[in-house]
Amino acid sequence: MLRTLSSSGVWPVAAARARLRSLSAAAREFATAFRGRLADRRFWIIQAMVAGVTAFHGSLEIFEQATGRELGSFYVVLMYSVYLLPIIYASLNFGREGAIPTAVWSAMLTVPNIVLIHHGADRIGEAAQHLTMIALAIVIATRVDREVGARRQAQAEGEARRISELKYRGLFDSAGEAILVFDSNATIQEANAAAAALFGRSLGHVRGMTLTQLLGPAGAESVLEAASNTAGSPDIVLRRPDGNEVWLQPVCSGVPANEGESLVQALLRDVTERRGFQSYAEEIVRAQEEERQRIAHEIHDVSLQSIVLLCRRLDAIEESAEEGLPESVRRATVEARRSAEAIGDELRRFSRDLRPSVLDDLGLEPAIRHLVLEMGDRSSVRGRLLVAGEPLRLPPTAELSLFRIAQESLRNVERHSGASRVTVRLTYESDAVRLMVMDNGKGFQVPPNTPNLAASGRLGVLGMRERARLAGGRCDVTSAPGRGTRVEVFIRCDGAAGQAAAAQ
Repeated sequence: MLRTLSSSGVWPVAAARARLRSLSAAAREFATAFRGRLADRRFWIIQAMVAGVTAFHGSLEIFEQATGRELGSFYVVLMYSVYLLPIIYASLNFGREGAIPTAVWSAMLTVPNIVLIHHGADRIGEAAQHLTMIALAIVIATRVDREVGARRQAQAEGEARRISELKYRGLFDSAGEAILVFDSNATIQEANAAAAALFGRSLGHVRGMTLTQLLGPAGAESVLEAASNTAGSPDIVLRRPDGNEVWLQPVCSGVPANEGESLVQALLRDVTERRGFQSYAEEIVRAQEEERQRIAHEIHDVSLQSIVLLCRRLDAIEESAEEGLPESVRRATVEARRSAEAIGDELRRFSRDLRPSVLDDLGLEPAIRHLVLEMGDRSSVRGRLLVAGEPLRLPPTAELSLFRIAQESLRNVERHSGASRVTVRLTYESDAVRLMVMDNGKGFQVPPNTPNLAASGRLGVLGMRERARLAGGRCDVTSAPGRGTRVEVFIRCDGAAGQAAAAQ
C-alpha cells in the first residue's frame, strides 16, 4: 500500500502543495509590503526618474532613426548605467518591494521602443538587457534585504540584551541576599547593596577588593570551591562589627561577560538560623543518647541486679522444697524462677538496644554483627554481614550514627518488609566509611523530598537521613514496590583522627 501511494505521486503532490502554499504566503507578504511602498513619496519620485530616463532614451533612438547617425557604444553603456541608478536606489531604500517593481516598470516603458524602433537581433538584445536589469535588481534587493534583516536582528538582540541587563541589574541591586561578582583573579568587580550592608562597607570600597581581603583565607577558599562545583563546600563564618557571628553559604554561577573574560556570581545565603537549628538538633540527639546510656546503666545496675537477687531467693525456696513444702508451692516457685529469668533476658536486650556496650568496647563491626545475629534469632529473616577494607575505630559520633541507622534499617526489615534475606555491607575506605543494608522485601515508594517523608509517616527514613547529616554524611534510601529496599550511608572521616578520638 505504501509503495502504491509513493508510485502514484501522492507524496510529491503533497510536497508541491506545501511549496505552493509557501509561495502564496511569500506573495501575500510581498503584496502587503508593496502596498506600503506605494504610500511613500520617494517611491513615486524614483518611478518618475525612470520615466524621464526612458523618455530621453526613446527620443535619442528616434533621433538615430531619423538622421541615420550612430551614437556609439558609449551612449548605450551610459544609458543603461543611468537606468541602474534608480533601481539601485530603490533596492537600498525599499528592498525587493521597491527594486523589482522599478525594474519591471523600466522594462515596460521600453517595450514601445523595442517593438517600434528595433528589429531582428537588436530587438532581442534590447529585451535581454532589460531582463538582465530585472535579474540584477532582484540580486541587489535580496542582498540588501538580507543585510537589513541581519541588522534588524542584531538591533533586536541588542535591545533584548539591554532589557535583560536592566532586569538583571534591578534584581541584582534589590536582592535581599548579598551578591558578589568576581573575576578569575578573585577580584570583586560588582557587589549589591545587601553585600555592602553585610560587610559594613560602602559599595565603592567593596568593588576592587579580593575575596581574601573581604572574607579571609578560609572564606575565599570556600567561595572558590563552590565556584568550581566542588561538592560540600564549607559554610563561611563572618564576625560582624557588632560582635555577632553570621554563617554564610556560597552559591556560585557564571555570568555573561566580554569575550575572553570569566566572571562568577557568588550568592551568600544567610544560614545562621539554619545552623542554629542544626546545633539544636545535635544537642537533642546528644542528650537523647546520654539519656539512653543513663537508662541502660540504671537497668543493668539496678533492675537486673534486683532480678538476679530475686532468682537467688527463688532458688533458695526451691531448695527448701525438699524439706516438706507442698508440691504446688514447689511448682509455682519453679515457674516464678523461669519468669524472672525471662524478665532478666528482656531487660538485657532492652539495655543493649538503648546503648550496646559492645559498640563502646569493641567497635562498629562487632556491634552490627551482633544486631544481625539477634535478628536471625528472633525472626525467619536470614542476615549476613560483609566487611571490606581495613577495620578501624571511628569518631564516636560516626560510629553511633552508623550503628543507629543499621539498627533502624534492620528493625524495618524485620517488621515491615516481609523479606527473607538481608545483607549488610560495611566498607572502610581511607577517609570514609560506607554502610549498605539491602533486603529482598516488598519495598515501597520513596517520597521525593523531606516534607513528603514526614507527611507519609516515613519518620524512620527521615530520622536516618538526619542522623547521617548530623554526622557529616548522607543517607540515601532506594526502593520500589516489589523490588526490595536499599539503605546506603556515606560518612567521610579521617581514619587516624577517628582512631585517636576513639583512644581518648
